[in-house]
Amino acid sequence: MTQTFESDRAWTLLRQARAYLTGHFALTTGRHSDQFFLLARLTERPDWLYPWAKELAGRLTPYRPAIVVGPAMGGIIPAFAVAAQWPGTRMLFAEKEGGAMRFKRGFQIEPGEPVIVVEDAVTTGGSVAQVIEAVEGLGGQVRAVGALVDRSQGSLAFSAPFEAVLRAPNIPAWEPHECPLCRQGVPLTRPKQ
Repeated sequence: MTQTFESDRAWTLLRQARAYLTGHFALTTGRHSDQFFLLARLTERPDWLYPWAKELAGRLTPYRPAIVVGPAMGGIIPAFAVAAQWPGTRMLFAEKEGGAMRFKRGFQIEPGEPVIVVEDAVTTGGSVAQVIEAVEGLGGQVRAVGALVDRSQGSLAFSAPFEAVLRAPNIPAWEPHECPLCRQGVPLTRPKQ
C-alpha cells in the first residue's frame, strides 16, 4: 500500500470503524473483490472523518473551488466535510437519474464557476466521470477531483487532477466471470444493502 496520510493511522481508523472489510464482495461497479471499503462507517463518526477531510482539503487547496460536488450517496458527506474546510464554499450533490448523474433540488452552477468533485472511494471512477459531465453540462469548470480512498489500481483518466488521502492500488477487483472466489464457492456479500 502506498504510504500517504499517516498510512498506519488511516488503516487503523478504517479497521476501528469497520470501514475496511475482507471477504467476498460485490462492488458498486459490478466487479467482485476480496476487500471492501464501507466508508459510510467512517463518515458516521465526524471525529474520525474530520482528519481525512482536513487532509483532502489541504491537498485540494491549490484548486480553490466555489463549489464542492459529491455524487449521491457515498460522496455527499465527504464533499460536505471538505467544503466545510473553506468558509463560504458551497456544497452540492448529484443524483442518478436515467443512467446519468443530474443536479436536482434547485442546485445551480454558474458558467465558469470553479468546482471540485469529492467521492468517498474510487474504483473505476465511473460515478466521478458522470458528475464531471453533469458539472460541465451546466458550464461549471472542474478544477480537481478528490477521494478519501483510491483503489483504482492507477487506471483513472479524469479530465482534472486527482488527489486521494489513501491510495490502495493493490486491491483486486475482478469481473464476476473471472472471480476466483466465485469459483471457490465463497458466498458473495453486498455490504451496502
